[in-house]
Amino acid sequence: MLRQKTINTGKLYQMIDAHNLRQAFRLLNAANIGVGEKPENYEAALVRELSDTYDIVREITKGLALFDIFRYSYDGLNMKVVLKARTAGIDPMQSMTILGTIPKADIIEGLRNNDIPGLPPEMVLAAEEARVVLESENDPQKADIIIDKAVLGAMFRIAHEYDNVFFQKVVRSKIDIENIRSLVRIKRVGKDVQFLESVLCRGGYIDCEKLVKVFAGGIRDIDTFIGSTQYGPSLSRAFEGLETGSRLTLFEKLCDNYMLKFVGEAYRVVFGIEPILGYIFEKENEITSVRMVMASKLASIPANTIIERLREYAW
Repeated sequence: MLRQKTINTGKLYQMIDAHNLRQAFRLLNAANIGVGEKPENYEAALVRELSDTYDIVREITKGLALFDIFRYSYDGLNMKVVLKARTAGIDPMQSMTILGTIPKADIIEGLRNNDIPGLPPEMVLAAEEARVVLESENDPQKADIIIDKAVLGAMFRIAHEYDNVFFQKVVRSKIDIENIRSLVRIKRVGKDVQFLESVLCRGGYIDCEKLVKVFAGGIRDIDTFIGSTQYGPSLSRAFEGLETGSRLTLFEKLCDNYMLKFVGEAYRVVFGIEPILGYIFEKENEITSVRMVMASKLASIPANTIIERLREYAW
């Protein structure tokens, strides 16, 4: 039951070939998503679909906290929204997501009292640190970094509290991929090594010190280094273009594809919790892919450009 997709590959490509947003949305309705909604409200429909997925997982696993670690990024997003809204003096509720582990109202109240019951302590501490940064330095980017690192840190700690090697590998690989993204992005925009050090998160397979060292070279040096790691075969194709100054689109796509393929190995396990993890990642990617198609239709982006941007879809 968990393996079945709501939007299979064929249906996705039908949406890509649709003439406009309304036609693509009708195909989404045929999969029982967004029925009764206006096409322009596709985002709300997709969020509800993903929320339902997490509800199914929670029911199947009887609330096993291990699976909550993949929702911490949504909690982190809500924390960012609330803290920035407070600084700007606006209501954050409409900009928050329902996909976190903590209800939106509880996040708002918890940040008001500097205590958010149910969230990992790393994230609670990060919220306070981010608040201070916003109030004293007015630096939203630095505040985001603090929270993002806390999310990854909480994922790493909790994954290692459970005796499941595959979960631990997934989290450590995710940390590496995020660090590699940061390395390349920061190099491209010309920020200094101190900024890179503030962004990198420990816990992956690649030592942060090695990433800092290779940062001193150019994109070719970074390519050579990444090529010597387990991520080289998946990412090397992107570096050819990066050396000549091309956009990061292919690089970002290949980073995502690596994680999707890696987690896809979970389906090879017949018994255990691994297939449920695979289901979560597959559903997240399904929603991301549909969102990309719908947003592209809204912006009248050609079908061939949409296909170029899509992540791996069928395992």
